[in-house]
Amino acid sequence: MKHNKLDTILVVDDLRTNRMVIKKALEKENYHFIEAGNGQEALELALEHQPDVIIMDGLMPVMDGFEAVKTLRTLEAFKRTPILMLSSLSDEASKLKAIKVGVNDFISKPFEKMELIQRCRSYMDIAHINSRYVLTTRDPYTKMPNLVALRQTLSTKRGATIVLMRIDHFRSVDAFYGEEYARILEKEFVKYLISYFQSLDLMVLCYHTAPGEFVVSFEDFKRDIGHIAPHEFCEMLHEHIHSYEIALDKFSYDVSATLCFASGSDCLYEDAGFAMDWVIEQKKNYVVMNEVIDQLKAETKENINKVHMVKKAIEEDRIVPYFQPIYDNKLGEITKYETLVRLVAEDGKIISPFFFLDAAKNGNYYLQITMIMLEKVFAIFKYVDSEVTVNLSYLDMASSQVSDKLFTLLKENPDTANRITLELLEDEEIENDTVFETFIQKVREFGVKIAIDDFGSGYSNFQRIMRISPDFVKIDGSIIKNIVTDKKSQVLTSVIHTFSQSLNIKTVAEFVSDEDIFRKVQEIGIDYTQGYFIAEPHDKLVTLQSHPALFHAKLLEGVSQS
Repeated sequence: MKHNKLDTILVVDDLRTNRMVIKKALEKENYHFIEAGNGQEALELALEHQPDVIIMDGLMPVMDGFEAVKTLRTLEAFKRTPILMLSSLSDEASKLKAIKVGVNDFISKPFEKMELIQRCRSYMDIAHINSRYVLTTRDPYTKMPNLVALRQTLSTKRGATIVLMRIDHFRSVDAFYGEEYARILEKEFVKYLISYFQSLDLMVLCYHTAPGEFVVSFEDFKRDIGHIAPHEFCEMLHEHIHSYEIALDKFSYDVSATLCFASGSDCLYEDAGFAMDWVIEQKKNYVVMNEVIDQLKAETKENINKVHMVKKAIEEDRIVPYFQPIYDNKLGEITKYETLVRLVAEDGKIISPFFFLDAAKNGNYYLQITMIMLEKVFAIFKYVDSEVTVNLSYLDMASSQVSDKLFTLLKENPDTANRITLELLEDEEIENDTVFETFIQKVREFGVKIAIDDFGSGYSNFQRIMRISPDFVKIDGSIIKNIVTDKKSQVLTSVIHTFSQSLNIKTVAEFVSDEDIFRKVQEIGIDYTQGYFIAEPHDKLVTLQSHPALFHAKLLEGVSQS
């Protein structure tokens, strides 16, 4: 039988002459040989070279063959590696001991040359079969057991404990420094993990489950380190990893990783990954899965239900616009409306976007909702001679679907376009200022006005105001609601108004909920007022004259006196 030149045998014997005899007997088989003089050397060389077959002597200094085999069999990478013990020990007790520690076959010295050749051929065939299995259960770069191997292990082991680890910013390393450095980082990280757990005398199996992701499975966590609480263990492990520095060619890399301690789940890896995604989002160093998984699953189930609700509402045309009047403080009348999205539930209940908009984003229905709102607003205000504001987020502006829909509506409705104000939501960071500013420039060509929402919070700032020169600035409700009792809120509101006034930008006070706030807003000189004190959002375009019952009596009194 022909053997590939890469077929490797690790020959372990404390006598160099014995190793030479074994190699001489097998010289025509075209094997590649690696030699070790004791069990400790054998372990180190086995980890480095991953031999196909190991020929091990029994009695050696430093570490004997029995102890070396026993240690190798605890490592996932060598659970299937054929190991032959070639020893001068021929008694039954020694043979039984060899089998007990994991030896596949036993040959007594002196050996027959043909017997050794045939045994090596047979076990090399087994090694080839194992290698095909390894291709599906080992990572090709780190040679560590992969996710397939982990699933197989967990399927046969009840009550397992694992720690899931993800190298922080691994994708950035891959993208910036290249795949080669990313692989070096992974290999060095694996070596570090193995050496760290060995230093603690812990029996663990290490798996490479995804790029930059590793899992350590404990033989018996409660037995080995049950005296240490999961939080304490994670803190200790995180600190050790964080102190580690890996040399990557001409530079060093400070390693950090996020951890998830997990146990007691039928879907352990999946649940750990679920908790890991959450802890990364929370920007924490680690999480104990069992403390958060029930809540996360409940939230996910609720989100799935909400996504279904949104999908069905879109299909059944139950996404509708509501309109909240905006009061002109100088004229003393309603001059415009803000469009607010609502979902009509199957039982007729009106649902606020607070309860479904995030779910719509998760389910990829958010942009559809924006386009529905645009169509309905243009259809209504084609026949209503009033100004209206429509909310748009950065997601909307960056979407070609939404942009195309908006520009088509603007072209088809030129008389409506100059009564439209686009209220730009700053509830998320703008990733590309060029997209943002180009969009604004283009809509202004149709006579559309621009308002910045929630100014004074989030990502909004004075520099952006100066750069895009909006027509309106809406002062955030978290500031407005405190202007009666909080001096800082009063000063900040005045500063925003004075700054805007100097640039010919009108100001709008949001969330004006009572008369005291309304009077303070007027005192400061804010141009417009919006909030429940004026009127709640309604599915009709209400005015002071058409629906007086919807407006606060004190407001009517104030208007009549102005």
